[in-house]
Amino acid sequence: MRALPVKGVALAVILLPGVAFAKDDFPMEYNSVGIEGSYIDSGNSRDKDETSDNLSNYGTFGLNFTRQFNPKVSMLLQGTYAEPETRNTNIDVDMLRFSLGGRVHPGKFRLGGWRPFGGAGYSYTDFDVDQAVNSKTEDAIYAEGGFQRMVSQRFLIEAGVRARAELEDGYLDGEYFAGVHYMFGREYPKAPKSEVVLQTKREPKVAPPEDSDGDGVIDDIDKCPDTPEGALVDSDGCAKELTKEVRETLYVEFELDKTEVRSEFFPEIEKLADVMKQYPSSTILLEGHTDSSGSSRYNQQLSKSRADAVMKVLINEFSIDSDRINTTGMGESQPIASNDTAEGRAKNRRVEAIVSGEYSEIIKK
Repeated sequence: MRALPVKGVALAVILLPGVAFAKDDFPMEYNSVGIEGSYIDSGNSRDKDETSDNLSNYGTFGLNFTRQFNPKVSMLLQGTYAEPETRNTNIDVDMLRFSLGGRVHPGKFRLGGWRPFGGAGYSYTDFDVDQAVNSKTEDAIYAEGGFQRMVSQRFLIEAGVRARAELEDGYLDGEYFAGVHYMFGREYPKAPKSEVVLQTKREPKVAPPEDSDGDGVIDDIDKCPDTPEGALVDSDGCAKELTKEVRETLYVEFELDKTEVRSEFFPEIEKLADVMKQYPSSTILLEGHTDSSGSSRYNQQLSKSRADAVMKVLINEFSIDSDRINTTGMGESQPIASNDTAEGRAKNRRVEAIVSGEYSEIIKK
């Protein structure tokens, strides 16, 4: 049988958790494309007479597309290719298989950072046998189970087993698989809005004068009917203003010798982006820092790369204009903790940000 790149996919799944730096926070919804390698144990069909039923154990290589509809349900579309041999006569066979199935996932349950899943689906397989006049096709159903793990903000790995039953002849094969997926079109949960419900005793009363924007000035004399909620207003119902300087500081930590922004810091970066959207004339300075590991020249470059990584998050994830962002690398020159301990060095691997500018702002009550 001609070799397929199954071992490379399996090796990537084994090694990627060692360099993982993201938490196990899967998006609520996402699409993904990936590659998969698998090993088929066709021992349960070795006594069958048909050529495709009498194959030696073999490896496959596949391409996957996944659609995660919500935290509990996803769909898998897969195409795989293999070049097995017949068990007794060693005749080459070209195998092309297409599968469509569904998967279910527990909402929040994790096993050591791995998210389990189970699924089932349908497979259509075409066998092209050397020296044979006609090719053979098969219909089968399968059941599967396995585990998935996030290894960065856009990559996940998975591994598991499948049992595939051919519908016409009824034979059963086992499959062990592992894959790597790239995610896009991600949707994360939004922070819930706090609500306050006031209960009042119902009593027949004359309807009070209408105040649509709730600023305390009735609509009949309100010259600014769309005042933002919570703003201080004058007697005409218009918001009072003041001039102030806005300074917001962001703190993002990094793994040793890494520049990838971990998803756990995305909420803080989003808060910073909200401030910049609230004050559209503001600018931001991102300062990258490192610990004392490595040479000063290398740390200078690494710190600048970390600041640029945060800038990309602001631009790509939160739509902040690049013209409003400046980055600089401070290297190891400004530690905030001792570099003699692992904890101190972790604190020194960071990006700090300052938003500044003067704005006219509505005064809140």
